[in-house]
Amino acid sequence: MIGRLHFSTSLLLSYLIYGFLGFDKVSSIVLSIITASISSLPDFDYKIFSWANKKKILFEKTGLKYILFPIYLLILLLIKLFRHRGITHSIFPIIIFFYLSIFFRPFLILSISFLLHSIEDSFTVSGIYPLYPVRDIQLKIPILSNKQRRLQSILSYLFIFIFFLLIL
Repeated sequence: MIGRLHFSTSLLLSYLIYGFLGFDKVSSIVLSIITASISSLPDFDYKIFSWANKKKILFEKTGLKYILFPIYLLILLLIKLFRHRGITHSIFPIIIFFYLSIFFRPFLILSISFLLHSIEDSFTVSGIYPLYPVRDIQLKIPILSNKQRRLQSILSYLFIFIFFLLIL
């Protein structure tokens, strides 16, 4: 899913969620803009995974895995935990952030942002693994693929248009 569609979908849905939770209109608008702005944060797992994979190859080609074995194990752990659409797209960060929001309210924004991102990615052909790393069960409703960039662009503009209609 393209970042623009993550932003617009999260903007619209989070505005509705904050309204449902009883926030006033201005607060709902501000919070939904913040939520949408960080809605692509779960995709940071791909950057960690790519970096760790490059280091793994380097360690294996040069023999550093024998010399720096603890670091090599850490790299393997990062690869396992941070595969794309792995732990950052599971229910665990959502639950942790929601629990932390009881003590520090801004974590509610992170919880909603991660929740919306995971729901949005479940509508792609790749889907998500909501219980990763505990269980390897995939959840997908294959409506969108990366090949449908034009459709995703149209949807993102449509969702932003609906958002503006709602806030007027």
